[in-house]
Amino acid sequence: MSTWRPRSIQWRGPHYLVPMLDQLLATLQGQVGPQLISQLGLNEGQAQGSINAAGDSVKQVLGGGDGFGLDDVLNLFSSAQNTAGANGILDQIGQVFNQKLTGQVGLSGQQAGGVVNMVLPLLTQLLSDKVGGNAGNLQGLLGELGKGGDLAGLAKGLLGGLFK
Repeated sequence: MSTWRPRSIQWRGPHYLVPMLDQLLATLQGQVGPQLISQLGLNEGQAQGSINAAGDSVKQVLGGGDGFGLDDVLNLFSSAQNTAGANGILDQIGQVFNQKLTGQVGLSGQQAGGVVNMVLPLLTQLLSDKVGGNAGNLQGLLGELGKGGDLAGLAKGLLGGLFK
């Protein structure tokens, strides 16, 4: 006997209880954490702090909506070649990430550069695989970043920067 559920609610399984970015960071930790330790000489705390800093950097840059277009965000997290705007977002994430690594995690500039070069491409790929240039998937991610999942509100915020 099946359980009745309203049509507007779809059961997607328990894996959807964990937010998308947290899932991706756990995957990232498993894939690159050991390399951070073996190749860059980080200890476990620094490796975990580096992964957390990567997630925080994405949240800070995308959550802020600092004058970049929604099409650039969709392009960044798709399989298409990056536009200049998408590369600008990626550069901004990299800068924030580097600052967090040296300021919060306590890495040297050289270590931080190695971590950014190792982690950021993989994180971008994981996000691209999840978002896939799809506005609905991006909406889910942005909702987790404090945008409340309101794609129209995000677009308004992003476009608002053009009219200042």
